[in-house]
Amino acid sequence: MRWASLAPETTLWIVKAAGMRSLVGRSHLCKEPASIQNLPVCTRPNAHREGWEAFLGPYAPDYGALSTLRPDGIAFLIDSMPPDLAEADLMNLFQKAVGYPAQLLPIRAADWDSYEKLVLSLKTQLRAGRSFERWFDDQRRRYERLLSLTQRLTHKPTVACLQPTIPLSAMGRWAELVATWGGGVNVLVGERLFWEKLLHLDPEVIILSLPGSTLNEAGEALSQWARLPQVQGLSAFRAKRLYAFKGTAGLFYPSPLLVSAAEGLYELLHTPTYRFNRHIGRLWAPLL
Repeated sequence: MRWASLAPETTLWIVKAAGMRSLVGRSHLCKEPASIQNLPVCTRPNAHREGWEAFLGPYAPDYGALSTLRPDGIAFLIDSMPPDLAEADLMNLFQKAVGYPAQLLPIRAADWDSYEKLVLSLKTQLRAGRSFERWFDDQRRRYERLLSLTQRLTHKPTVACLQPTIPLSAMGRWAELVATWGGGVNVLVGERLFWEKLLHLDPEVIILSLPGSTLNEAGEALSQWARLPQVQGLSAFRAKRLYAFKGTAGLFYPSPLLVSAAEGLYELLHTPTYRFNRHIGRLWAPLL
C-alpha cells in the first residue's frame, strides 16, 4: 500500500512496520530518515483548525495535496476524542474531507496496555512481517527489564519536562509515563505555568524538547532557553542537569522509540556521566 503520514511519529511507525518504500507523503515536520525530504508535504503548517479537525492532531491535513497524491492510506495522530463524537463519526468526517475512499489509520494510545494494542493493530493494518513481531518482543523485554531496575531505586529525582513556549508549557501524559518508567518523579503534567511555579518546585532535572523535533533542534532550543536569567536561578542549571531530548522519541505521542526514550531517561537521571550510555547523542544530550 501507498501511505501518507501526517506526523513524524506516524512516519516512524510506517517505516518500522511497512518500510520506507510504502511512504508517498509526509508531514511538514518529518525529517527522518533523511530520504523522506524528497516526498510531498501533506500537512499545513500553522493552519487554524476548528471543530472536529482540531482533534486530528497535531497538524492540519492538506486535503488538496492528499487528493492529488491519492495515497491508499493516511496515518495520523489523535490527541483525544471530541466530547460529542464517537471515533467512527470522526473518521467519517475526515473521510468526507479527504474526498476519496482512503484507508484511515488513527494512532492513539494512553498507556502501556493501549500501546501494546496499538502495535497489534498496526501489525495488521500495515501488513507487517515477522521482523515487526520480533522487534516488539524485544521492546516488551526491555520495558520489563527497565521497570525491574527502577523498582529497586532508593532515590527518584524530581523531573520537569518542558517546552520553551511563552508562557512555559509542560509536556503531557506520555512525558509523565516515560519519566516514571525511567526512574523519576514528574512534577509537571500538561499545563502552562509561570516562572514563579517552576522556581518554587525547583526540580532536580529539567528536560526540554519540542514536538516533532530532532535532537539537534531540541539542543538549539535548550541552548537559547538556558541563557535566560530565570533559568540560571534553577538548581538544575547550577547542577548541570539540563537536557535536550528528541521530540519524536515518545515524550509527546506514541512512538516506536518509546522504550528507547524510557531507557534514555533512566540514563540521564541515574548514570549521566557513564560513557557507555546507549542513547546519549541519539535521543538525549546535556546542555553544552
